[in-house]
Amino acid sequence: MIFSCTKKVLDKLKKYKSIENAKEETGRYNWYVDLIKLERRNYFLFTHSETLFSFFVYAGTKMQLENIELIFAQNLQEQIIRQIGTLDIYFKNLFLPKDQGHRFIKTNNRSVVGSMNDFKNQLYPHNYSPGNITEKYQLLNKMLNRIPMGGLKYDLPIDRMKKMLEGSGNED
Repeated sequence: MIFSCTKKVLDKLKKYKSIENAKEETGRYNWYVDLIKLERRNYFLFTHSETLFSFFVYAGTKMQLENIELIFAQNLQEQIIRQIGTLDIYFKNLFLPKDQGHRFIKTNNRSVVGSMNDFKNQLYPHNYSPGNITEKYQLLNKMLNRIPMGGLKYDLPIDRMKKMLEGSGNED
């Protein structure tokens, strides 16, 4: 699993994780990570490099930073269940390799980073609506994947992720 992190994320993680100088192309096991601040709390925004499927998780405590890989895997599975479904094929094709380690590197695809910035700009105005914070963040995570993205030729990230999980790949 490769986490391509922005400088803000690398600065936060460098005490807990080893950072590599390698550059990786986008791929099935590559997730981009950016820092987003919502209601004065830090969150990591994870975006799959090929499908732009995204979700954010709280990343403010030392324990969460040390266990970011586990938190990522749990939240990815939760988002797949909430947004796509519970078919066995989804979890068989899930992008969590068992034998491969986790690597943290710098971002190198400006298109994915630009899409993440667009996601962040979409989140900020909706963040200030009243309501239960947990329910609101679940709704925001769901909304992220239903935004037509230029990087996907205006397909929805959720549709691309579903196709990839079903094994039909990433068609352009």
